[in-house]
Amino acid sequence: MKGFNMKVCALAACLLLAGQVSSYSMEDLCAQWSGSGYVGNPADCTGWGYCQGQKLVSWNTCKNGLVFNAQTSTCGFANSTICTTSAVATCAAAKSPMYVAVPDDCNKYGYCFGNGTIDYGSCGTGGVYAAHSNACIWGPACPQDSICRFMKNDIFVGDPNNCGSYLLCNNGYGTPGSCPTNTFYSAGSGNCQSTNPCTGGSGSSGSNTGSPYTVGQQVSGVCKDGKAIGSATTFYVSDTKTCYGYFYCTSTTEDGIWNSCLFGTHFDPTPQQCVSPAAYACSLNRCGNVASPFMAVFNTNCTEYEICSSSATNYCPSSNKYYDEVHNICTTKPLNYTICEAST
Repeated sequence: MKGFNMKVCALAACLLLAGQVSSYSMEDLCAQWSGSGYVGNPADCTGWGYCQGQKLVSWNTCKNGLVFNAQTSTCGFANSTICTTSAVATCAAAKSPMYVAVPDDCNKYGYCFGNGTIDYGSCGTGGVYAAHSNACIWGPACPQDSICRFMKNDIFVGDPNNCGSYLLCNNGYGTPGSCPTNTFYSAGSGNCQSTNPCTGGSGSSGSNTGSPYTVGQQVSGVCKDGKAIGSATTFYVSDTKTCYGYFYCTSTTEDGIWNSCLFGTHFDPTPQQCVSPAAYACSLNRCGNVASPFMAVFNTNCTEYEICSSSATNYCPSSNKYYDEVHNICTTKPLNYTICEAST
């Protein structure tokens, strides 16, 4: 590309799928932050939400074509504010040349010519683009695939990929950190504590209880019925014990390596990807790996929900019979989420 020499530096490589999929919701962002304030909408760069008490309490969009800047918690002009969800939208408004991340492909970067057009470059085999340093680095972990991309500057948040640890957010990038020995970071209090927030009953915030496996554990026989997609040589299969666990497989005869989806997502074995829980009808414990207090019950058309803290089920009022787990409300209209369309 003209005008800039991309540099390559070395980082430790991550071997598994976790970290490659960006499927956060505003609810996920709020669940990892003990403070109150605005966050960006991972699905719409003009949108914002307001967090309070680890819950999303309101949401809206910037007006008059403005774009939300999560780091400053303000709406800004499109020609001077990066659209975190679309490189094309950023370059369409940019008035001067610049490099931008490509949200759906971390191996690529975009170059805005400053006249409304965009071109793309690649970081090559094994490389990913790091937006915070404007450089290609060794991957496959994607630096900007972080909740900090949608959070304000200078705050500590829980690390959804490493429960009990934290991230320091600055300029859309999260610097990882951990508490002293035998203490754990609590996203609820924003402090280190002796009690591990990652353990406890099913459905507790950040809990992955219910899985008989640990990250990196090799298990024989789990890959035998799996199949790679397209030209891929490796593949992923469900652990069949949880909604969020999967095995990384190099062949049908080798051992599978267990890992967990990003916090707030579930594993869909058809595309072999971690997705929003509402986008996959998992028939297992749907409260695992999420911070939501309630989750729609499988095969009920979202007319029932589970109370994650107790595993009890309940119903919305007859006047608002459908439970919308994405927004945590009861509504009058049938929902088109995959979990709401499931049937036996």
